[in-house]
Amino acid sequence: MTVNSGTINISCTQEDEGGEGLESKATLTINGGKIDIEAYDDCINASDHIEISGGTVFCFARGNDGIDSNGTLSISGGFIISSGTRAPEGGFDCDNSTFKITGGIIIGTGGSTSNPTSSVCTQRSIKYSSGSPESYICIENPNGDTILMYYIPAYVGSGGGPGGPGGGNQVTVLFSDPNITVGNGYTLRYGGTVNGGTNVNGYITGGTYSGGQTKTFNVNSMLTNVN
Repeated sequence: MTVNSGTINISCTQEDEGGEGLESKATLTINGGKIDIEAYDDCINASDHIEISGGTVFCFARGNDGIDSNGTLSISGGFIISSGTRAPEGGFDCDNSTFKITGGIIIGTGGSTSNPTSSVCTQRSIKYSSGSPESYICIENPNGDTILMYYIPAYVGSGGGPGGPGGGNQVTVLFSDPNITVGNGYTLRYGGTVNGGTNVNGYITGGTYSGGQTKTFNVNSMLTNVN
């Protein structure tokens, strides 16, 4: 299955396994377009490989993964926000196979996530493992410039989904952006509020973050873990 352009809106009302949004029994390729999916099971699923090179993709899964490849996953462009439910589900899942990131703005939230495969990635990622649902986070580079301001969505339902039982409210956030570069003195701000700005599915531009607490960290590898 290949999506090159257009607008696709999918809303699945099922509340059990099988209520998936966009699915391929082999490879699913997204080159462009605007895709907005809400589902109980995986929003986007493919048996062999998922390839995203462009477009705008919003996924919100009430009971499973946002984007799930049963094989490999490769992202080279586009603007992607993908939300899954509690562990073991997540925003991105490729069953510990190759997860390649070479471009795009990517935000995934859920109880867990597949980690990008550092040996094949050319774009860096940040993984924050202690987020809280229904809260704002902000990441600033060493110059104090905001590279991410985001509202972490709420978990829906009791959690766990078709993949198995989950628990707790801790959210894992995976963020990748061309603006993440090697450097010391990045800042994660959490537990605060945002005033103003434009909010697109939780991604906020032009707002002002205030209050809360901070964590500082360095980016020296393709995947940086912040706990």
